Amino acid sequence: MVVLDFDVDEDYDELMAQFQSFGMTNKSAKRALNILFNYNTGMAISNDELRMSAIYISKATTPSEFWNTCIHELVHVSDAIVDYYGVEWGSESSAYLVGYLTKELVERIGEPCK
Repeated sequence: MVVLDFDVDEDYDELMAQFQSFGMTNKSAKRALNILFNYNTGMAISNDELRMSAIYISKATTPSEFWNTCIHELVHVSDAIVDYYGVEWGSESSAYLVGYLTKELVERIGEPCK
């Protein structure tokens, strides 16, 4: 499962709880929040035991910066999934994964932004 949170606001306690549910330490979670509270940043987290990944995208200065960050973080999540399942990167299966996740991003984010 891949969870997505975009236009991250400053709900510090909720984000800390989410990060810690992925197994991040308090110190790492605070560092991540400092990054996400800047424009044009993002973060991907994966936890093999949970079989779950999350993509967090900060507020962006332009639509193209937003999508640049989304795709950047999507590649990190794709890497984690491909690695977990032992799929060869660059294979047809990994390409389908990237395409599927991109489609999900566009449908989830692109359509509501009309």
